[in-house]
Amino acid sequence: WSNNSNYKQINGPTTRLQRKALHSKSSRGDNRNSPESVLPIPTIRQSAISRRDGIKQISTRSTTAILTPILTASTVLPTQPAIAYTPDPDPLRESLYLMSRVQEATVQQERFVQRASQQEILKTKMKLTLRLVEKNYRLLDQITYASEFITPGDRVVEATEAGFEAAEALQNAIEYVGSDLKKGNFEEGQKEYLSANLRECRERMFDFLEYMPREKVEGARRRVEEENVANRDEFDGDDDAGVYNPVILPWKNR
Repeated sequence: WSNNSNYKQINGPTTRLQRKALHSKSSRGDNRNSPESVLPIPTIRQSAISRRDGIKQISTRSTTAILTPILTASTVLPTQPAIAYTPDPDPLRESLYLMSRVQEATVQQERFVQRASQQEILKTKMKLTLRLVEKNYRLLDQITYASEFITPGDRVVEATEAGFEAAEALQNAIEYVGSDLKKGNFEEGQKEYLSANLRECRERMFDFLEYMPREKVEGARRRVEEENVANRDEFDGDDDAGVYNPVILPWKNR
């Protein structure tokens, strides 16, 4: 199946991601007062440049260029508590929390892939959940923002490369679900391709997070764990729990 042009490379160029970043409107800040705005997501405007040039810009940009978190109109994912969303007052820890939620989501999506029996069933389920992941967590924005805090400073290129590859792998999965899953039984290699990209996203994020302040990474993960306990207490045994989908958090297996 690897010779089929429909199967995209896991580690392709980030041109598509950079175009997505470029489409981020500078007017997003106008959403600050929207009653539907619940997630504070640090965002940076990017140009349609090569991955290497992007990394170079990140490594030389002064801290005054860091955009402050903005609020975006979105809904809280099912794995978060049903109570009103309260952002972390620490912008970096908030960004690391959102990245941790993406890692959790890749495990959830991989379980969907393994259990699916028909293409259309998997497409319906993953198209919705991946859209929520993309909309709420904006992985590329988080990677770009957090790159300002990479330590040691001489590992910026290596760390940011890992982050970009994580975002690219997630985008591969999103696009494949939207365009390549059809109807009927799975073709050879389809499940393997999706699972490979989800794992690639998760593992490359682990690589990126190795260069983040350890105490802030641990604080972000602790928040995920505490929220999940609250969700478990609220939703377990509830027939109306919807798509509540608890999994073993990926950092618990390392």
